[in-house]
Amino acid sequence: SWCLCQTPPPPAWLHSHLGSPCLEIMTERSGHTPDPADPEGLRYAVSQQGIALGRQADALSQVASAQQELFQRLDSLTQTLMDLSGRVASPAATATLPAPSNAVTSVSSPSPENFRLQPEPFFGDVEAYGGFLLQCRLLFQQAPSYYQSDLSKITLVVNSLRNKALQWAQAFLAVNPTSHLSFEHFIREFQLVFDHPKKQEEATRKLLTMKQRNRSVSDHVIDFRILAVEAGWTDPALRGVFYQSLNDDIKDHLCTQPETHSFEDLVTAALRSDTRLKERRHERTTHPRKSPVRSAQGNAPHSSPAHTSEHSSSSPEEPMQIGHSKLSSEERQRRRAEGACFYCGKTGHLVNQCAVRLNFRNAPGSPVPSSWTLP
Repeated sequence: SWCLCQTPPPPAWLHSHLGSPCLEIMTERSGHTPDPADPEGLRYAVSQQGIALGRQADALSQVASAQQELFQRLDSLTQTLMDLSGRVASPAATATLPAPSNAVTSVSSPSPENFRLQPEPFFGDVEAYGGFLLQCRLLFQQAPSYYQSDLSKITLVVNSLRNKALQWAQAFLAVNPTSHLSFEHFIREFQLVFDHPKKQEEATRKLLTMKQRNRSVSDHVIDFRILAVEAGWTDPALRGVFYQSLNDDIKDHLCTQPETHSFEDLVTAALRSDTRLKERRHERTTHPRKSPVRSAQGNAPHSSPAHTSEHSSSSPEEPMQIGHSKLSSEERQRRRAEGACFYCGKTGHLVNQCAVRLNFRNAPGSPVPSSWTLP
């Protein structure tokens, strides 16, 4: 067997022909010199030479065929080596030249989305300055081939300005032409006008006075985190200020929970407490608890004072004074027509405003006056 890097050996039959006796006849000089006067000897010598020449011609033909076969094999080996070299060189070329390929692709086939992307319009609000500038820088990074020059970056920013922000840009660029203006210089001037000069101090002041009030803990946490990033406080300081900003019911519920040791743990515990308290309020609203109050001298249940008015006005079946039976239907109709009290029978007030009834309930052991007896 032989490999691609070695020349294949010649065919075996070539060795046999090269070493055959016929070639020896061709190369060796005959030691017998024919006699010219002997025609038979001369004829024999000529015939032998003809046979030798015929064999030599056959051998040369076979050598030519073998040579042609070798050439074909060499061509096949050369093509195989070229294919292998191309396969090895292709990954290396692809790995070493990614940037030009991408650049050519992006220039030749631009993505339409990159042209449509624009930051949110900026109207000159100081609090929105940081977010607007962040959007612009992200667009520069997303499509660097389109925003390589300072002019393209300034154009993107100016096209997104509105109202007083656009008025400032118009006045500034009238004095500072874009042909001699760098983007960083433009942003520095833009920041001097629309960025808050004391953002950290303002965030600190807001954190110290911030309260949850009627908001949920989740909404309160969002505003608190924004100010916390701007203030740059440490974790212990954030934990203490955040606890003081919570409502009292959240603080009370946190007292029943395990102690927290970081700001994130405290936020998680506060969110959990807020959720649990909301669930309890919903349960009390959906399933209100009723506890009837029984009299000291009887078993007839009476409504609690908080619901006396509603129950008395809506249900005329309320019993009379303790120890007496209910009013008859005729008596109820008469008192209703006269506007008399269902308890004492006097006019001018209702049963929930009856002084006799209220005094009797405050002193249940007092004797019942004879005037209370119903006819």
